[in-house]
Amino acid sequence: MKTLLSIHGSDGVGKSTVCRRLLQRLPHSAWLESEWCRMINPFDLTPEIEALAERHISVLLRGYLECSLVEHVIFSYGLHGPLKRIWERVLHNQRDLSFHLLPITLTCSEEENTRRMIQDGRNAAGYMQHALQTRVVYEGLPYPVLDSTRVPVEDAVEKILALLQEDKQVV
Repeated sequence: MKTLLSIHGSDGVGKSTVCRRLLQRLPHSAWLESEWCRMINPFDLTPEIEALAERHISVLLRGYLECSLVEHVIFSYGLHGPLKRIWERVLHNQRDLSFHLLPITLTCSEEENTRRMIQDGRNAAGYMQHALQTRVVYEGLPYPVLDSTRVPVEDAVEKILALLQEDKQVV
């Protein structure tokens, strides 16, 4: 059975960095970066743009899940605000497909989160404050949590691969 590995967390915690490396390490995998599906300038999450993002993500995800060469789909995504609604509808749109969902929450300390956003040039007025405020959404979710504060990317990837291996033994 295919695995949909959902790596989620607040902005700037390292989702894209970890997923990029995970794609290199995990054979027969595909990575769907949610930001690719909603790159519009300016980005305003109006109902029309929300529907557009849902449609884009749904179509790409379905393509990967239906591809016979892909065993693991890696999906990096935030679950805060309207993004959670979009994700729920995207999953609903895949309900006729057979796959196993393994969600993992990626987090780091607030100080490290701030440092990473500054390093990535995400320190625009209001952006960092909003990103830091969304961190509470990920507390207490019933998913495995990987704190990447003092963890090198390669070690974070190893931990995710171990979770994936454990999960396959349970399923």
